[in-house]
Amino acid sequence: MAVFVMGAAASTAMFSQAVPPDDGFAPGLFLGVLFLGAVLLVLVGFGIVVGLTCLVFAAIFVALGVVSSAALVTIIRRRFSAGLRALHYQLSALVGLPCGIGALWLGCFLFDSHLRHRYILAIGSAIGILAGIAIAFILDRFLGFVYRRFMPASGSRVSP
Repeated sequence: MAVFVMGAAASTAMFSQAVPPDDGFAPGLFLGVLFLGAVLLVLVGFGIVVGLTCLVFAAIFVALGVVSSAALVTIIRRRFSAGLRALHYQLSALVGLPCGIGALWLGCFLFDSHLRHRYILAIGSAIGILAGIAIAFILDRFLGFVYRRFMPASGSRVSP
């Protein structure tokens, strides 16, 4: 084994050409690698922030009971689509809540209407939840129409 290693080293030394020590360093290439490394670090940091944000939202949804109630609907109805629909309605209501409060506050600010903060919170919450559920209902009906229109009937199987 040692003879083989020494023979390989001798043959590479014999056939290699002398390379000047300054030939092989390209500063433009080095700066390009540094730039790409910085971009990759920023993207990794962004991915970590997005992942942690998703984990926080998932923890909030679990704490509020959104996920467990959707799972309970799935178990009771014995259909995955029913649980997914329940999750969709609940998430739309939760997203509509701060949107309704913000819209009412902005309306009061722009039109110089004087409402107390508790009224803004109460009315805005109710309007936001109702608007979120209405949007979820409309989207549910639209997606049901698209599914029935563009998917083949469940009784007819497409042969391979």
